[in-house]
Amino acid sequence: MTDRQLPPAPDVDALAAWSAGDELSDLEALMWRAEADARMRSDVMVLCRLDRCPDWSRLRAFHAAQVRAVPRFRQRVVDDPLRIRPPRWVATEVDLGFHLSRVSLAGGTEEELLDLAAALHMAPLDPARPLWQALLVEGLPGGRAAYLLKLHHAITDGAGGIALFDMIYAAGPEPGDEPVLPTIEAETAEAERADAMRIVGRMALSVGMAVGRGLVDPLGTLAYARSLRRVLGHHGTPSLLFLPRGLSRRLRTLECPLADLRAAARAGGGSINDAYLAALLGGLGHYHAKHGTPISDVPMAIPVSLRTTADDAGGNKFTGAYIAGPADEPDPARRIAAVGERVRAARDEPALDFLGATAGFTSRLPAAVLTSISLRQAQQTDLQASNVPGLNRSAWLAGALIERMFAFGPVPGCAIMAVMLTHTGTCCLTFATDQAAVPDPDLLRDCMRQGFDEILALGRHRP
Repeated sequence: MTDRQLPPAPDVDALAAWSAGDELSDLEALMWRAEADARMRSDVMVLCRLDRCPDWSRLRAFHAAQVRAVPRFRQRVVDDPLRIRPPRWVATEVDLGFHLSRVSLAGGTEEELLDLAAALHMAPLDPARPLWQALLVEGLPGGRAAYLLKLHHAITDGAGGIALFDMIYAAGPEPGDEPVLPTIEAETAEAERADAMRIVGRMALSVGMAVGRGLVDPLGTLAYARSLRRVLGHHGTPSLLFLPRGLSRRLRTLECPLADLRAAARAGGGSINDAYLAALLGGLGHYHAKHGTPISDVPMAIPVSLRTTADDAGGNKFTGAYIAGPADEPDPARRIAAVGERVRAARDEPALDFLGATAGFTSRLPAAVLTSISLRQAQQTDLQASNVPGLNRSAWLAGALIERMFAFGPVPGCAIMAVMLTHTGTCCLTFATDQAAVPDPDLLRDCMRQGFDEILALGRHRP
């Protein structure tokens, strides 16, 4: 390996902590149980574009090592039928031939690749098995290939997924460039798991503490109540175009240089995230104009990370913020400013994590009640938009360079899920759409490109 950087030694403690604990958190339990309605499925998927077809035997060996090193990849979820205990992770059999497969598109087009990815995205994961699927797509033009990895959101959020990839993806194309992954046994907390009465007691204690804080700090409680009213209130006017909702999904992608988006954000006086959201809203404005339908403030949701340096890398540490997105603002710079102001206000709300704070109670509601509440809230949102910092280094998979990495989020009742994953200087943008709400995904992609072009032009025209 002369003249090449040695692969980083995996942090065994960090790798073990990625799958720490054997119970789903309250938020993860809420996502898991809401899937009693198929429209609320919360699977996520990564699409890696590879410069060549990886070696199949090395790819199988990589996944076998990953299963040994990451307990979540050999566990399934077992729920309590009474919904008193949280769902928990338990070890189960792993049939690598079921979880990892390959297919050839024989010179297939971009649309054929995305249609194949959409089929995987829509297919439900088998709850009797570990909650992941991987697919190698061979035969793409120029000898290239693609790799698809689908995970249930209960395993991790976007930031946790990137942390895992950074630990396990190779630093070069040769076999010696791959990190040697240790075998890690899953921790069990069976003896320490709370019984039903202790769980009920914990919930009662949390409610009692909240009431107690209200008695001690009535002004703070009043401020929280006002914040909660804003958090739970209506945010924007749902689009008439997006009222239908169904189960079919379509996937589309875009790219733009990260440096160009950063320059545009600087020119507009906002952050990269502000420019990203402003471009999405501009795209929705163009899409509605093509359909001759008016648009105003769009109800949109953005995840806000709650991770701290003390948190383990895996799992889910986020909450949702809701804003009225100014899609009717024609001026790109003013749109960036308006988005930034509204996002900051939403993030500063004392009641921002109300969903997480109440998930312990909500996740234990009867299935019909839980899905009704979850679906009603989701269908009031036209656009969900996530921004995930990706790998800032080159990475290889079984000898193939990962040229681009795209992440597709779930579409849990909303019309459009947009994700921006930055990968070695490129913004990899995805749009997962509800086919009933967006029957013309190619037009939406073209309008989104127009929205990004007008935002990026701010940076190019800056004096």
